Amino acid sequence: MLSGSGLRQTLKRKFHDAGVNINDEKRVIDRMAVHILDSRADSTVDKYTYQVKAFRDFCTQKGFLCNPAHSIHVAMYLSNLIDIGKSDSVITAAFYGIKWYHNINDFADPTENVIVKSMLECAKRTNSRPRTKKDIISSDHLKELCNMFSDSSDVIVLRDLTMILLSYAGFLRFDEVSNLRRNDISIKSEYLSLSIKKSKTDIYRGGKEVLISRGQTSACPVTMLQRYLDCINEKFNSDSYIFRPACRSRQKCFLIHKNKKLSYTRAKECIVSKLKLVAPDLHLGTHSLRASGATTAANAEGISDRCLKRHGRWKSDLAKDGYIDDSLEKKLFVTKQLKL
Repeated sequence: MLSGSGLRQTLKRKFHDAGVNINDEKRVIDRMAVHILDSRADSTVDKYTYQVKAFRDFCTQKGFLCNPAHSIHVAMYLSNLIDIGKSDSVITAAFYGIKWYHNINDFADPTENVIVKSMLECAKRTNSRPRTKKDIISSDHLKELCNMFSDSSDVIVLRDLTMILLSYAGFLRFDEVSNLRRNDISIKSEYLSLSIKKSKTDIYRGGKEVLISRGQTSACPVTMLQRYLDCINEKFNSDSYIFRPACRSRQKCFLIHKNKKLSYTRAKECIVSKLKLVAPDLHLGTHSLRASGATTAANAEGISDRCLKRHGRWKSDLAKDGYIDDSLEKKLFVTKQLKL
């Protein structure tokens, strides 16, 4: 990431212009560059760095300068992406990647130009693609799934079911559930508490607490979590990730000892394969669980929007509403009031 950002050269130039002359200049510059990159999430930096590299390749091919880039060259690049049929999300990422690169290097921002902004708006209008949301899974599906494994002590089965139930009941994003460590969990008689130390909507890591009540069925998240923790025998004050890769050796199954969280790809495979046992015809993914839990709760009676938004850690009603699919009854209620 550091090599593709141009920050070393920029900071070195800034040091020279300011007359800074220190013995450990290289180390200081490297640390400052790392801190600047850490102002954004790693995934965002990776995405923007990739887009900047693609723009640089375009400039090199055309013989254009890109440190800083001229606004008309950026507009040409975005126009080319539109013409070759890139989606609006790719073009938006290119726009903001170029903006980010110029901002962190203290260059004049070419994306503020009206022509460049018009290219972005054009992409949103002409190259946008319909989004297909994942299907909603119900509480009954999860009860049926857990009934199938009610007597299981297989660590992989219990791990997958626990991930599913916590994601559903806690409206957890994959990063939130995958980052859970044993000392983030506190189990009480009536509920469990999850400490979410890092979240998409908590960029400054203030921390959020998610409470999940104890249930009465085989799909009770508290009971399933307790079964899983008893199986892996992890100390309550351990800093280990609880959802780690697992191995099978003959008749035994166990989590790896290395403190490494389960990858997104493997988690998705495990979660979707389990859900397909009870919902084979549904289009599902890891995000289905967050949306499904929120939808089921929102369509129930007596839950306030404030509590729903707080439980899902959404900052706005717009973000919350994007996850919720109103029931058929609620959709029809609007026109029923017309008394036709």
